[in-house]
Amino acid sequence: MKNYYGSLCTEMYEILHESAPGDELNFYLSYAEKGMSILEPLCGSGRFLIPFLERGFEICGLDLSEEMLAKLKKEGASS
Repeated sequence: MKNYYGSLCTEMYEILHESAPGDELNFYLSYAEKGMSILEPLCGSGRFLIPFLERGFEICGLDLSEEMLAKLKKEGASS
């Protein structure tokens, strides 16, 4: 499968979506329970994944964009 995201799109996405919107993050957190395994498809650079990790949840993300995953790894998470 071809990845059309690229490094420029990754940088623009980061500018436009610096962090997870609080209301959306709280909505997803309301369904999460400690001890459950959580999968985040299309995790991108981790704007939702990282807050889950910081709160001690077991979460795994995947994404086709190598550029977005590189950004995620740079933020301290592993894919």
